[in-house]
Amino acid sequence: MAKAPRDPRIDLNNATSEELEAIEGIDGERARLIIEHRSERGAFRSWEDVLSVPGIDSVLLGKLQGGSSLGAATGSPPEGAGDAAGEGAETAPGSAKTKRSEGGGEIGDMTALEQIVGLILLDMAAAEAYRVAIAACTTPEIKRQLEAFRGDHERHARELSDALGASLPDRPDERGQCIRRYTELSAREERSALVAMRGNEELTNDAYASALGSDLPDDVRRMVEANWQDERRHIRWINEEIRTHGWELPEVPAAMAEAA
Repeated sequence: MAKAPRDPRIDLNNATSEELEAIEGIDGERARLIIEHRSERGAFRSWEDVLSVPGIDSVLLGKLQGGSSLGAATGSPPEGAGDAAGEGAETAPGSAKTKRSEGGGEIGDMTALEQIVGLILLDMAAAEAYRVAIAACTTPEIKRQLEAFRGDHERHARELSDALGASLPDRPDERGQCIRRYTELSAREERSALVAMRGNEELTNDAYASALGSDLPDDVRRMVEANWQDERRHIRWINEEIRTHGWELPEVPAAMAEAA
């Protein structure tokens, strides 16, 4: 019988520090922590185990799943560390599942995991964009409403991160930075601030609708659906406010469309 082809990705259970540093997002310190973790607790047996390494959050986990594998769990966890290392066999990265910290549900496949991570980053970016937009507004009612929407996005990011059992990323990704820059350039007064936030809300609405087409556990699906209803409420209010004031909607700049 022919041998199965060797997985060309870097094996987290056997990689050297230099090999680990070749993975996007892994620097020397994180490589050291990965090696230290597997030495103390044994081989990684699931991607959930990898999340227990200090400095590995849900965003970096997605990069690891794309550029590495768990290979064969060649070592046994030291006595008393079975719970920390996990009991199940590795799930292939192509259908990776990340268990929630509460409730026992699991994120379905790799596509679903990437979409949830994407929602977290988009909600963080939207919250920052709302800060910029609020500063450009002067009408108390508009400012109060935008503050409430900003709070929704911050709550969504926290809840989804909890669902992954991971901490929030330290900073927005490249798209999030682009969203903030676009808002800073566009939001000069209330009209342009609401127009900018309408474009940002379109991004998050589309992302939530797309995530609902993925393989999600029931409790996570309910969370995503509830968040999506918030996003739809945001964009309805913004559209109505723009319509009421007769504010014309300019086209979204090409740079923003490409970043999305």
